[in-house]
Amino acid sequence: MKPKYEDFCGERVENLQPSIPSSMRDKIRHWWTAYKNLLFIRWANIRNEWYFGVIVGMLFPLAIMTFMKLNGSAEDSASGLYVATGNAVMSLVMGPMQSICNDLAWARQRNDLDYFAALPVSKLQITLAFATVSGLFIIPAMLFSIGMGAWWFGFQLEWTPMVLPVMVVCSLSMTGLGVLAGVFARGIHQANMFNSAMMLVVVFLSPVLIPYENLPGFLKATSRLLPTSYAAAALRGSLTGMPVPEMLRLIGILLGFTICFLYLGTKKLDWRVD
Repeated sequence: MKPKYEDFCGERVENLQPSIPSSMRDKIRHWWTAYKNLLFIRWANIRNEWYFGVIVGMLFPLAIMTFMKLNGSAEDSASGLYVATGNAVMSLVMGPMQSICNDLAWARQRNDLDYFAALPVSKLQITLAFATVSGLFIIPAMLFSIGMGAWWFGFQLEWTPMVLPVMVVCSLSMTGLGVLAGVFARGIHQANMFNSAMMLVVVFLSPVLIPYENLPGFLKATSRLLPTSYAAAALRGSLTGMPVPEMLRLIGILLGFTICFLYLGTKKLDWRVD
């Protein structure tokens, strides 16, 4: 028996139409479902190479700690804490930013943005999904840096519930800059040059491996302009029992950087490619 035309229209077609959220609860559920689908799409693209990112992410903090230990720059537990947490912050902040910069530059080069433009998702959802997957790859490197530093330099850790929100805001604090760079980069090579330049700026103008009191006046001023300084202070505070009001102040500053950069990045993110 041949299917009738009515089988492909009317009620059956209506069932295929996406439901329009009516209440705030429905809107949140709809937003969360789209976000989870984007997470799956992103993970499916890199599921065969995840171990490479984890291993490389561990090598950088290990090399820095080894260098600082051998040249005598971190001889006591206090300086060791700065080195270990500074390493972790560099991974948490720079990792997602560099990853999403390369991802968007590569997507523009391959016209992948046309695919995302056809999906019922927002630019913010795509940005957060990409940043979340990148952040998950950074967590092993962060834990390795802190654990290795505590064992090697002998400082005490006090894990508090504030570690989790600090990790989240640190990984998102410069993601918007990665979006901006990925949007304006004409290819993966320009994206890599931007990542190298940003690494130099952050390392030299916001040195997170050295106590703030030991910095010269110029670096004290520039370090306040970058989120890495506040991220390092927040991470150290979450591991050493910093008072909650001070922790909330640092998290609030990082949220300000996050919102500002994400707004600028998603505003410039264009579905169209040249």
